[in-house]
Amino acid sequence: MSVGHRVLISHQQLMFLVYTLHFSATELLLPSSLAETGKSGGWMAPLVSFFLSAVPVALMLGLLVRRHPHLGLGALSHHLLGRLPARLLMLLTTLFNVGLTALCLRDMVEAIPVAILPVTPTLAVALPFLLVAGYGAYCGAEVLARLAFFFMVIAVSLFSLVVVTLLRLVRALHLLPLWDQSPLQLVAAAWPTTGWYAESWTFLPLAAMVDRPQYAGRGLIAGALIAAVHLMSCTALSIGIFGHSLVAHFAFPIHALFQQITIGEFVERLDVILITICLLGMIVKTATHLWLAVDAAQFALGLRNQRPLLPALGLAAVLWMLSIPNLPWLFAFSTTVWTPFSLCLGLGVPALLLAASWIRERQYRPPDISS
Repeated sequence: MSVGHRVLISHQQLMFLVYTLHFSATELLLPSSLAETGKSGGWMAPLVSFFLSAVPVALMLGLLVRRHPHLGLGALSHHLLGRLPARLLMLLTTLFNVGLTALCLRDMVEAIPVAILPVTPTLAVALPFLLVAGYGAYCGAEVLARLAFFFMVIAVSLFSLVVVTLLRLVRALHLLPLWDQSPLQLVAAAWPTTGWYAESWTFLPLAAMVDRPQYAGRGLIAGALIAAVHLMSCTALSIGIFGHSLVAHFAFPIHALFQQITIGEFVERLDVILITICLLGMIVKTATHLWLAVDAAQFALGLRNQRPLLPALGLAAVLWMLSIPNLPWLFAFSTTVWTPFSLCLGLGVPALLLAASWIRERQYRPPDISS
């Protein structure tokens, strides 16, 4: 709905959107990493990451929205930090979200040829995908939240079908948390997802759109929790059927999992349906980060019209994506560079804004004349 010129969403829509942003790429890419590092107990790592990064970031964002209702990241940072620091922060936010858009494009370039378009040139996959995501970013966050609802319903329903059809193949002994070194392997396995959930600091403009600000934190936490449980369930099912050693060698374990499904003799190749559903989720994720990048760049550059920014930032994301050589390099970059960078920003930016808010409140608090 809209109030005046401000578009508002409910905290349930925020939950759907946060779930999609956290889950839409992780189900394809992360189970193999979790199995490789965490061994048979790697399926528990998403829940560890949820408590390490998703919960503190969501709590801080929820508190900021409560204290400063309907103020996005740019307006809030300008109010609390001043004009120049706010513009610098929004430039950093722009680069961060353009980087996430580029990573999403690379994920799809790697995933789509596996199932439905083999031996397809990179740009032939990336450009049409970016055009659709760009249109989604142009439509705005409210439309993306509606699409996220459909993605969540379909993704949960499809996974329920997988559980019903493949549960008989699960070997419970494969899921016993046994580590060849120490239980700290679980923390190491949770490292990539910890950085992934820390990216939610950029969701402050989305949380600021919630019609009832007191429920924004609830929507952020609920969306992240459902995504973590879903990823944990997907990884557990993969390890339970294939074993952690085999899952660690799959590029896309969930894709291999769906290839095991046959219903009678007439429903096969559900892996194609999986990729199609993942495509919807990735469109929402890419479009949302592109929308966040445009929103931040508009504030940083002081522009009234954001339309020229959309194609420019989309082109920047494509060029960034082309500089990524392959999936192994991308994973190494994510774990060694992107995750610590994301974690520092995820915990640091909301904490900085909260500290500035508290200091500003104490400075302008009226004196107590009762005593």
